[in-house]
Amino acid sequence: MTAIDKSYQLLACRYITVQVKALKRRLRGCRLARDIEHVHQTRVASRRLRTALRMFADCFPAGKSGKLRRQIGRLTRRLGAARDADVQIEFLKKYISGLPHKSKKFKPGLRRLMLRLKQRRQAIQPKVVKVLDRLEEKQVLAEIITELKTITAHCRQHSKIQSRFVFQQAQQHINDRLAELFSFQYSLDNPRDNTGHHQMRIAAKRLRYTLEICNLPFKNRLDEYVEAMKRLQSLLGRLHDCDVWLENIKLFTADEKTRTMEYLGSVRAFKRIKRGLDYLARQRRKDRKAFYEQSVQYWKLLAEQDFWNKLDSILKTDAGKIS
Repeated sequence: MTAIDKSYQLLACRYITVQVKALKRRLRGCRLARDIEHVHQTRVASRRLRTALRMFADCFPAGKSGKLRRQIGRLTRRLGAARDADVQIEFLKKYISGLPHKSKKFKPGLRRLMLRLKQRRQAIQPKVVKVLDRLEEKQVLAEIITELKTITAHCRQHSKIQSRFVFQQAQQHINDRLAELFSFQYSLDNPRDNTGHHQMRIAAKRLRYTLEICNLPFKNRLDEYVEAMKRLQSLLGRLHDCDVWLENIKLFTADEKTRTMEYLGSVRAFKRIKRGLDYLARQRRKDRKAFYEQSVQYWKLLAEQDFWNKLDSILKTDAGKIS
């Protein structure tokens, strides 16, 4: 292992250990699939872990971080499909239960959609279990812990996670993530730029996780900025959810129409189903417009509050305190 700043190594060990433990705590829940929160929290921990493995790649033997990141990435992707289905099912449950009596004509289509979503989620679960089996078979988390112990052994008699190197690295990583975020701000000028909005959401998420890691040596002075990125990520996430819903409704409508034709020899009965699907699509378009406007306004508010310059000031000031 190449010699590297011991404070940086300790920071890596502390953060990554927390995420590995969080991941391990939720794995059984993911297998059982009785509580959607297990899938959500496992996915979040896996994404945080991947971010940390990338950020602290130099603390690991050459190529080791990339290998571990790819293995964790398989879990993240598989859990993503399960999480998307879980969220849609929960949304639809609340949506159907909240429909006024006069809107009961829309329920057949929405209930049919609910049925298909549940069938899709059930089909995903064996794939989730398979990737969990692979994770355990390859002892990925055990391998990470072993590497952390090796790193810790290089840091005996050292207890600080603050050093000039740590702050320099923190500043560099945060600035890289900021540059990525700002590279997609143009998308907020165009309400139809679905791809740009999605990429900006991912960039906000990456910046948030990087800020969370760096918050340790900054003694929680970055809390405000972590929360701001969480808010931006949430708004853009709701916007993206609407896009996913609209695309899924479109595909489901076509598939269900074909099913009806094949089963009944006519699409006449499909009108009863389509009524609810069209209604949900109209509502999701309205929601999308609202979330887009909220995202734009929040981005403007951050600029008006001189948010980014204040963050830059903290990064430079704290780094300057270390001799």
